[in-house]
Amino acid sequence: MLERTLNLFHILLNDQRIRFLIVGGINTAVGYGTFAALIFCGAHYILAHVAATIIGTTCSYILNKYFTFKQYKKSFAEVCRFVLVYITSFISGIVVLYVMVTLMSLDAYFAGMLNLVFTTLISWFGHKYFSFRGN
Repeated sequence: MLERTLNLFHILLNDQRIRFLIVGGINTAVGYGTFAALIFCGAHYILAHVAATIIGTTCSYILNKYFTFKQYKKSFAEVCRFVLVYITSFISGIVVLYVMVTLMSLDAYFAGMLNLVFTTLISWFGHKYFSFRGN
């Protein structure tokens, strides 16, 4: 039983998509935790999104580079591509948050959670085919 469980665990960790989801889970906890904590402390949702993005992006780069996409060489171009994907995700996220909170009058906490789905898709495709291309 233990051997079968360890084998399944090994198979799952060899799948890049599973590793991306694991990193996404960690990054979601860090990013959304920051976002929610700042709103709880009275910050405006845009400021909370900016801070959460900066902290989450740093965490995401390190975990995706070394764990998800297994890129060990140093590359300034790779960092620039990674940042461009996050800038795209960030600006898109701001627009989506604005629409949901200001125009649709959704709760900021709920809108932040919905926004995660949207920005996760941008991140996966952007990092897979642009930031860490070739893996």
